[in-house]
Amino acid sequence: AAPVAAGGECCEKGGHTYSLDWKAQGSTFWDEWNYLQFEPNSGGAEYLTREEAIAKKVTEAHGTHAILRAGPKGKRLKRTSAKVETQRKWTYFLMAMKYEAVPWGCGVWPAVWTHSPDAAWPQGGELDILEYANEITSRTSFHTDAVANRCHLDQSLLNKPGCSRMPDAEFNFTGNYDCVTHYPDKIGCAPNDLGHMANGQEMANTPSVVAAEWTPEYLKIWRIPNTELPADLVSDQPQPDGWDQWLMAYYPFAESERNFPGTCPNPAGVMKAQKLVINLNFCGDWAAKVWVNSTCANKGQYSSGPWSAKGPLMGSQCVAVDPHNPKGETPAGPRDCCTQFIYDEDGTFGTEDYLAQHGFFNISWIKVYQSQGVQRRLQAKEEGVLV
Repeated sequence: AAPVAAGGECCEKGGHTYSLDWKAQGSTFWDEWNYLQFEPNSGGAEYLTREEAIAKKVTEAHGTHAILRAGPKGKRLKRTSAKVETQRKWTYFLMAMKYEAVPWGCGVWPAVWTHSPDAAWPQGGELDILEYANEITSRTSFHTDAVANRCHLDQSLLNKPGCSRMPDAEFNFTGNYDCVTHYPDKIGCAPNDLGHMANGQEMANTPSVVAAEWTPEYLKIWRIPNTELPADLVSDQPQPDGWDQWLMAYYPFAESERNFPGTCPNPAGVMKAQKLVINLNFCGDWAAKVWVNSTCANKGQYSSGPWSAKGPLMGSQCVAVDPHNPKGETPAGPRDCCTQFIYDEDGTFGTEDYLAQHGFFNISWIKVYQSQGVQRRLQAKEEGVLV
């Protein structure tokens, strides 16, 4: 069915019928993933190979669930972890991940996201489905190039009267819905429903399904508590048009272009084929940078709470290093507060136990659905047939 944006609707409906295309589940959960070692974010993670991750129990696959966790200390000032991507890629999809736990806590920087192997970043697009650091709430975000796939969303579509407002969470909720990304000045677009945002601890306390739908017209992201899963999703016949009550984020590419021609000139091509990525980083460009303003910073007032006074004493024993503006310090170096806490060289900070309690993903399954109608349109377009 052709998508319609009815006058009374808060967001466009695709009318798509989805069927299961791929899943990761059970004892073979990690079999069709690549283990990546590249760490581009000045972070504290040492990403392991498949063999190393299995040996150190950083990734595990069981009959009912899979684990990706913070591992033991690695090389100097690094903690072992994993960064995995699906071996397959998809153009247009509905992805869903059912989890029992997600990592949370001081120094952690987990992400569930997609990227394209077919173009240099960000020309292939990047969708961040879950991403957060320290106690900061998770937010979705989207990233494009300034030329190849640029897109500036129409803010009126995300702030309709009678609908949940979705401010752009970039620049501390003062972003202008421009998805072009060129750090540090342009950091992408991030329309998020404030009422549905949660930090890692809150998400871990409410096991849920996180889902993302990419169509030629839009992107949508939901988080649905496992106690409220709709029957259509449980039966692998998902109908996401009916999931508005759990909608976290909405990216109206095509409607933005219709309203303001030239602002999103290729709405169906804002992303090339995407792979799903899951990783657990530490510190670096985000968690270390914001440590100075975090509840995690140890400013001399000791507290045993999970979000407070972690690591060495700020000022006299460490500094919060921003890798993009290190001010003479070494990013991920021996004086960085977050790095010292996560590495915990002599066990002073109890980091091993801290991460063992909540530094892991526990995932029941990941499923990718596709719409035959959308795939037929895509194939016809590739073959040069007008549809």
